[in-house]
Amino acid sequence: MRETHTNADMSHQNRIGYKLDVLLNSLRANGFLLTLRKMFQRIYLKIKGVDFSTQNIYDLTRTGEYQEHGTALVSSSKDFLIQLIKDLESVIETPLCKELFIDYGSGKGAAIIHAKKIGFKQSIGVEFAKELHETAVENIKKMKLENVESLYADAATYVPPKNVSVIYFFNPFDEVVMQKVIENILEHKASFENEVYIIYANASCKVLKDRLTLLKEVTYPSGSTADFFKV
Repeated sequence: MRETHTNADMSHQNRIGYKLDVLLNSLRANGFLLTLRKMFQRIYLKIKGVDFSTQNIYDLTRTGEYQEHGTALVSSSKDFLIQLIKDLESVIETPLCKELFIDYGSGKGAAIIHAKKIGFKQSIGVEFAKELHETAVENIKKMKLENVESLYADAATYVPPKNVSVIYFFNPFDEVVMQKVIENILEHKASFENEVYIIYANASCKVLKDRLTLLKEVTYPSGSTADFFKV
């Protein structure tokens, strides 16, 4: 019997029926032009051979002590990340420092690739599943991007570089790992060179609210949510 986190398998999102529902929902929520733009973005990535497809983590090679605490691979879209950054800047009422973007549970590298494309000088992904990390490395090569790196590493022991400015979580793991991650971030807070903000999308635990300053919670028309924090 598998003991992996119950949210580890979201591979149904790759099915035609699910994708059709997403298309219809996008048309209702975003209208024709924005939906068309999203479709062209996906076609462009397909032509480039980039793979951001959803995948379960049950049978992947995972590293670290907390292998049973990860959640599903669900890649962030470029439009969603742009909206998140825009909303964070609205909350802090100043342009965001785009020095270094870190994505914990970075999967196939979607968020770190998008972050570089929207203006971050550097982006790093931390991924505990070897196969997802390897796909991310290939995706980065296909996009011909510099200063974008996927690390095959345990999030619970990863130490953020001192030039970090934004930390991103897209519900990557449960509260057991999140507690370790936040403790590690706070332990090294004094060494950070910039103001550091955290974006926690589709939050599944309350650890950050207990340890950090919550700036704002947002719910989007799609049903996705985001919590913004200052470290």
